[in-house]
Amino acid sequence: MSKPHSNGCFIELKCYGKPGFRQESAFTMGKYLTNRQGVALITTVMIVALVVTMVVEFSRITVSEIEVSKNFSDEKKITYLAVSSINVLKDLLMLEGTHSKGDTLLEEWANGRGYFSSASAAFHEGKLEGEILDECGKINLNSLVGENGQFDETQKKLWERLLRQPRFGLTGDQIDAITHGVKDWIDKDDEVTGIFGAEDTSYRSRGYRCRNGAFHTLEELLLVNGMTKEIFFGNERGEGIHPYFTAFGRSEININTAPVPILMAFSDEMTEDIAFEMDKFRRDETNRKALENKTWYKDIWPYGNPLPENAMTTSSVTFSVHMKISLRENVKEIKAIIFRPLESEPSLIYWQET
Repeated sequence: MSKPHSNGCFIELKCYGKPGFRQESAFTMGKYLTNRQGVALITTVMIVALVVTMVVEFSRITVSEIEVSKNFSDEKKITYLAVSSINVLKDLLMLEGTHSKGDTLLEEWANGRGYFSSASAAFHEGKLEGEILDECGKINLNSLVGENGQFDETQKKLWERLLRQPRFGLTGDQIDAITHGVKDWIDKDDEVTGIFGAEDTSYRSRGYRCRNGAFHTLEELLLVNGMTKEIFFGNERGEGIHPYFTAFGRSEININTAPVPILMAFSDEMTEDIAFEMDKFRRDETNRKALENKTWYKDIWPYGNPLPENAMTTSSVTFSVHMKISLRENVKEIKAIIFRPLESEPSLIYWQET
């Protein structure tokens, strides 16, 4: 097993998941059960598998590896349990992708907290909490700049509409500083954008250089001129912006899974009431078929001007798993990113332990 890097850079981990289980158990059964009841049945099996995998792995580790090394730590046990959980969740996402024409909040993966709660009930020596989020329901940091090195105007408007919402408590200058700083961080030239941008000369005094390339992680945003910990994480003056951005996935935002504040960023005419009506619509099981087409919003949208459909999608390829595992006095928080392409098995592309 490859060790996760302490700085959170992406790695590929493959362990404890037997190929035969994925191909001949969950996946093969799924081919013959094409209706929603069949998928629900397989999903139940997956939940049981998660619980069994965790308990069996924990027992195996405790009995066999402690005999080999008396120094086997609780921290290492937590990592093994987390990796085992991720392997089962990869199977779940693969199954969902096989049987769905899109990704919505009605899919089984969206009940991640329920899965972790079920698994935790069987984990008598500790506690497991977690959730699964759709990274494609967020704004991609790297989409702010087009291939020509200039602002993508559609994306820039999304950023501005989101950041000027009262929930964040940001001023116009702060918003400009963020968007200008992000553009200069990504574009390949050394020309400063506007009066708030920053290139190498501004960063050298901080001990690092401007990347002049794509963001690798969301946390890299903290290095950018104009960004502060208070803006990123939030404080008593406003909510943090970090839940609404990602460095993974695609430029198109999944309208079926995007948080309400991002729905509000699609148009100057969008109100919170309309956004909540859209959210209510996409959580209604009877609308599952309609959610396959990104124009479903027109059933709620009261205005003639359409939303920017070129910035929308109804399918997702990247999901994040957030876990908190407690074992006696040891507590570890883990963030993992799973990439689920359309024509191959999901893979783990990022792992961070804190």
